Amino acid sequence: MPPTRTARSRVIVPAVFLAVGALVGVPIAVQASKDSPVATANAADSTVSALPSVGRVETCVLDDSSGCTVLHGFGQKPVAITATASGPALVSVDPSRTTDQSYRLRALRYDGTKYRAGTKLTYTVHYDFTAAPAQPTTPAPSTSTTPTKPPASETPTPTPTQTSTSPTKPPASTPASTPASTPASTPPSTTTPPASTSSPTQTCTNPSFVTTSTNNSGDGRSFGAYYVHNNMWNNDNGTYTLSACNYNNWFLDVTQPLPGDKGVQAYPNVHKDYNDVPLSKIQSAKFAASTPANCPACIYNVAFDAWIGDGLNNELMIWTDNKGQVPAGNKVGTVTFGGFTYDVWHENGYTAYVSQVAQKSGTMPLASFFNDMSSRGWAPKATTWQVDFGVEVVSTGNTKQRFNFTDFSIQEN
Repeated sequence: MPPTRTARSRVIVPAVFLAVGALVGVPIAVQASKDSPVATANAADSTVSALPSVGRVETCVLDDSSGCTVLHGFGQKPVAITATASGPALVSVDPSRTTDQSYRLRALRYDGTKYRAGTKLTYTVHYDFTAAPAQPTTPAPSTSTTPTKPPASETPTPTPTQTSTSPTKPPASTPASTPASTPASTPPSTTTPPASTSSPTQTCTNPSFVTTSTNNSGDGRSFGAYYVHNNMWNNDNGTYTLSACNYNNWFLDVTQPLPGDKGVQAYPNVHKDYNDVPLSKIQSAKFAASTPANCPACIYNVAFDAWIGDGLNNELMIWTDNKGQVPAGNKVGTVTFGGFTYDVWHENGYTAYVSQVAQKSGTMPLASFFNDMSSRGWAPKATTWQVDFGVEVVSTGNTKQRFNFTDFSIQEN
């Protein structure tokens, strides 16, 4: 039986907290009692004039408000702070309580509940003291949302698909909100399904950012409005090296043994954060990815990921390429958007649209998927705070394999 994809609890930090630069792996212990601030920096950390960004690992003992106040020791207010927990926690930094001396960190469980006072939390924190570069101009969406098709003679290459953690049993029945048939707005497929789209040829030859992770703590870097993230949300024994030339040109070298739970170990990705914008603002996204050409033991999937409404309680995925994965929930039907047919899988809080053929590149009509979710009653709050594109990795058979991501941009109203 192939692994079953289950909803995950990745650590996500809104855009206001994103920073530029790589983390420096310097462990520093932070102890906080109630709301009392605790010093964490040494003298070297206080020199920021020649260092626009600083990163380090910290450990915080949470108070009864599920947070702690930390003295960063720089004597200068950071422009932005990124905090990423090592494990299944949702952490955030309150910008209204960030000063030239301290910041306030809050941590919640993935279900939104507080931690017990005295809980020890390890996290990476990244201070940025210069504003991120301006976002590159996003091209206007084309009139067609059909992903680019390759020449008829091209042979498709297997690609990864986005999935999640350990297998779970699907719900006993399909949620009541699922309509009996595909919404009328979705035209049925009346022609032969398109062949797999071609792999991109661009590659990153001189990366400006390189990071390697061997546990469940991963680094990232901002490129304008986008953030490339070596997201190690569940990694136990894999080695992931992410090299980035830009947000739309990066690659990943992975050596991942098959984990005992046969679940997703990591989701390296590029994403854009939003401040709860209406889904109607986002129209489409250009994408391109290539995957290992010959890896019979590989289990992975390439996919879009969007968080709908508040928090981590409603996840939308669009699998563009799947190798050996099965989504969570039940298959409830099919839809056809932009000439491609997708199997629709759903359970409470999770929806996956799985392309029936591999799509290596093209323009994904995101608005069509948002509208379909809304019409089925699966998006009670039609907003989003993050849209991602990346690869969920379960296994590479303990061999080193490369994934290339060579196009990404979101088209908006």
